[in-house]
Amino acid sequence: MIDRLLRDGHEVTAVVRNPGRLGFTAGLETVAGDVVTGEGLDRAMPGCNAAIHLVGIIHETRQQTFEQVHHAGTRNVVEAAKRAGVERFIQMSALGARADGVSRYQTSKWRGEEEVRSSGIPYVILRPSIIFGPGDGFVSQMVQVMKTSPFVRPVPGKGTYKFRPIYIDDVMCCFAQSLSNERALGKTVELGGPQELSLSRMLEDISICVGVRKPAFHVPFPIVYANAAILGSVMRKPPVTTDQLRMLREGSTCDIRPMKEIFGLNPVGFREGLMRYLCRTRAS
Repeated sequence: MIDRLLRDGHEVTAVVRNPGRLGFTAGLETVAGDVVTGEGLDRAMPGCNAAIHLVGIIHETRQQTFEQVHHAGTRNVVEAAKRAGVERFIQMSALGARADGVSRYQTSKWRGEEEVRSSGIPYVILRPSIIFGPGDGFVSQMVQVMKTSPFVRPVPGKGTYKFRPIYIDDVMCCFAQSLSNERALGKTVELGGPQELSLSRMLEDISICVGVRKPAFHVPFPIVYANAAILGSVMRKPPVTTDQLRMLREGSTCDIRPMKEIFGLNPVGFREGLMRYLCRTRAS
């Protein structure tokens, strides 16, 4: 996201816990900080016209819970933006965020959205489905599972759960446009790819791209869920959590017409996006 904003000619101040990891980049200023504690936010905000809040977690720890990061952390960023007179707030949420969500992830994201909506700052809230691309979480995790599982390629449950995976470049385009696109202002926009795909179809496309030729094996969902519950009780960072499985079973799909109308975007298809980075990585 930072590279995209810099290419567009913006001056960027990034609040990060370890600024040294970003190194020196022309046009980029870094401030050491943490949204959970609020540290660094008041140093970073003055002089900024807009705030883009991207912070999120998929696993909870004792130090970082969904409530602390998604809700309280968002409130801290919003309050700092108000004190600095920031003129626009762009919030990264997630498809499925709602008050009665099936997971703590979803409900905490919703409470973060509510902080933004009630802030009085002109805002744009973006809710992507599964994001894929270089350095992603979902596809990389699935590739690892496929390669390490003996003989078969496991698929959770029936695999019929529906998604609209969206390529990372398309997500960044929507965020970059939100800084100036008046049609997006005051809206909560759902982001998705061009195809609604079942989990089974997505996993098949990934397996073809990385050359894994194992047959699909559907693991009954109660077994998958029980295994995640056991691992979650003994591992600090389990490979999958019960929270994630509840969201997986629900799916993550949406009507992308508002996104296309607001941002003028023709999103990249799942197979095409995989070809751009996953198959190329395999070939090299």
